Amino acid sequence: MTSGPFCAADLEIGGNLGRLGVRPLVPEACAEIARAIVAMPPWSVMGTSAEAMTRYLAAEADGANRYVIDVGGTPAGAASVRHPWLKGPYLELLALFPAHQGQGIGAAILRWFEDEARRHEARNLWACASRFNTRALSFYRRHGFAEAAVLPELVADGFDEILLRKFPIGAVGDS
Repeated sequence: MTSGPFCAADLEIGGNLGRLGVRPLVPEACAEIARAIVAMPPWSVMGTSAEAMTRYLAAEADGANRYVIDVGGTPAGAASVRHPWLKGPYLELLALFPAHQGQGIGAAILRWFEDEARRHEARNLWACASRFNTRALSFYRRHGFAEAAVLPELVADGFDEILLRKFPIGAVGDS
């Protein structure tokens, strides 16, 4: 996983946070990370079980690459990227633990995501967020994503997802 798209990386985030790493998620870490993810919105709101999240994080043959996000060697969250997907990569999971939110880590992950997509000549960037997750929707919009579609009850009954697209990547004015 060192030469293809979306390989492990050390990222610059500024400030005094230390080293930000994006590393392949190893199976033995999945259960602990899954428990932390499902304890916070939107997964807690939708009733996602730790067992279901663990299975998702541990899946290997489904076309997605999963990562642990670490700050100074401490897990700060997880991400999953599906590539290729509709002429570009799909960030199907970006979960930062509460203690690591609001520090520029998510923005650094999006820069890595876009840089990797650009390096592999992707045309689009994709992400998805629950309609009720206004913090996530605002975050993606601040970074140049726009609503592409509403996906009724995609993840759970009674909850709509918003598919977001950034197009074209690398356009003038993108961050």
